[in-house]
Amino acid sequence: EVGAPLPEESSNRTFIIAAVGLGGLLVLSMICLAVYALVIAPRQRAARQQEPTQIALQNTQVAQSLTQTAQAERATATPTAAPTNTPSPSPTVTATQVVVLPTDTPTPFTTLPTLAPLTATAVFQATLDAAQAGTPTSTPTALPNTGFADDVGIPGLVLMGLALVALILLVRQLRTRTTG
Repeated sequence: EVGAPLPEESSNRTFIIAAVGLGGLLVLSMICLAVYALVIAPRQRAARQQEPTQIALQNTQVAQSLTQTAQAERATATPTAAPTNTPSPSPTVTATQVVVLPTDTPTPFTTLPTLAPLTATAVFQATLDAAQAGTPTSTPTALPNTGFADDVGIPGLVLMGLALVALILLVRQLRTRTTG
């Protein structure tokens, strides 16, 4: 009928439970944020401000203990005698006989070639440029062989996609049979 009141809708209990759960989670997160901002953060800030003074106090205590230890060692130390100058014995020279045999050994090359100043400068600059350039990097020749698609392959991915579509259709059919 046109003028009749609308039929009452059934309450969706699952939606209400989910909404209350999300609202509770929101309130709980706001409480945690307030506790952090009002309690935990000020404590951390105060600890960070006290940390340098505590470190300075510890350093002072260590320095004092080291000073006291050094003073105690100086008080109990006995002076040692100054080193004496002991003359070393003079070396004894004895003549030895040496036998010299003639051999046919070539004279080694003892002179180095001299470079023109401009050539030496160019060689030095080329060496410096090569050292600053660093090591050349290799260029990749193929794509990397890692990842899920490389392990399963395209046919496996297509097969999994079809299996998921079939699962969706099966669940939909089961829903319509039980509610209808």
